[in-house]
Amino acid sequence: MPRVRAAHSRPGSTRLHPTDARAYWMASKIPSDQFLLYCFASESGDLDSEVARLHERSSRIEVLSRRISDVACGLDYPRWTEAGPRSDAISVHRKTSTWSECLDAIAASFARQVDPRVSVWHLHLYPNIVDAPGGTALVAVLQLSHAAADGTLAARAARDLFGTHPLPPACVQVKPRAAFESASTIVAAATLPLRLAQMVRGGVRARRDALSLGRGTDSGDIPPPAHSRAPTDLDVPPTGRTSVRTIVLPKTELQSGGTTVTTFVLTAVSVALQRLLGDGPDLAAEVTVARDERADARNNFGNVGVGLFPAEPDIRTRSQLVAADLAARRARANHPLSRAARASQDDVEAHVPAFLAEWGVAQFDPTAAPPMVTGNTVVSSVSRGAADLTLGGGRVRFTAGFPALSPAMSLTHGVHGIGDTVTIGITSNSAAVPDPDLYEALLRDALDKVRTALT
Repeated sequence: MPRVRAAHSRPGSTRLHPTDARAYWMASKIPSDQFLLYCFASESGDLDSEVARLHERSSRIEVLSRRISDVACGLDYPRWTEAGPRSDAISVHRKTSTWSECLDAIAASFARQVDPRVSVWHLHLYPNIVDAPGGTALVAVLQLSHAAADGTLAARAARDLFGTHPLPPACVQVKPRAAFESASTIVAAATLPLRLAQMVRGGVRARRDALSLGRGTDSGDIPPPAHSRAPTDLDVPPTGRTSVRTIVLPKTELQSGGTTVTTFVLTAVSVALQRLLGDGPDLAAEVTVARDERADARNNFGNVGVGLFPAEPDIRTRSQLVAADLAARRARANHPLSRAARASQDDVEAHVPAFLAEWGVAQFDPTAAPPMVTGNTVVSSVSRGAADLTLGGGRVRFTAGFPALSPAMSLTHGVHGIGDTVTIGITSNSAAVPDPDLYEALLRDALDKVRTALT
């Protein structure tokens, strides 16, 4: 479970990194907003002062004080510009009073994605949730565009928002004048031939590094890449009702036998999916792996396929196989040759003209069913740090997250820890999981089975 990394101010450039620009463009085809849930031990009947405090803190948080501005004619990548304060950035949902109603409201919010050209974030507050895990609570859900942050950077922004530590003064950015913006567009157009030449040269280096990576794989020095799996009943478009569920546990209950939290949950997901789908399918999960931070990039992660080994009947042995496969995927991702290959590919992408990159995203057909998949579900695991956040006078109890569904995946899992508590957030769609309560029960039972087997 990767730790939350520090947020970086990026004073050197307002241009979106190509990776973040792709996330921005792709969101129009596949909704990808993040929903970070924090549950606080507070009834908080009067929220006016808290809302004012949150507005003030948000103006001091770099991630939350920016919006995206498109560049005319696609001659350059979109730019980060000052967002300015917005009185409608925080919604208080006073009619929601039960935990199930709160979860239903969060799931309904998936259909209302933020417009990052206006604001990259929206905060939903649900006061007086009477039967939240642990008792009456104030629930806060930070909705954040994926173009603005990956999971760890989003958690850093939330920590700054809900924390009590001092923040730097609000960053005031002078909005470029129209003449300056026009000049920037002209410069981008003038440098197009140079960018194309740099892209070609970078492509040669990327090809060289890819060949070196292949030779290292063939020699056995580097673990091989994961093999793809056949789609299952889970790998369908989310055309029905979307639901979210949570399982809140002490971290100690997910570390039996010396396993990591991520391996423990992956093993439990394997058991639960076997019960849900029956014997037969060779299953894998897409697991999020942090990557080296790149200058000006807000998304620094990759997904790797990790086998779930449902054919192995012994749960202890299955857990060991999962752990070994996850270790192999990480070893490959972190090998110097893999890092060099990624750096070369990043260099190529950095010089791809914006209109070509946007055109490439536009060619993606979300209705096309893939013949093979990297994983049949997602398990995204992030530690969100110490349990020292407060809201409405109450301390944070737990945090949760709900990875977005995609046209080829209608069941995902988020594993998020804060302090000594870990929450498994389940996002599902009725197209693949008609009864989300049944799947939650299957996963709870699977967690108990894995704990018994590993103890």
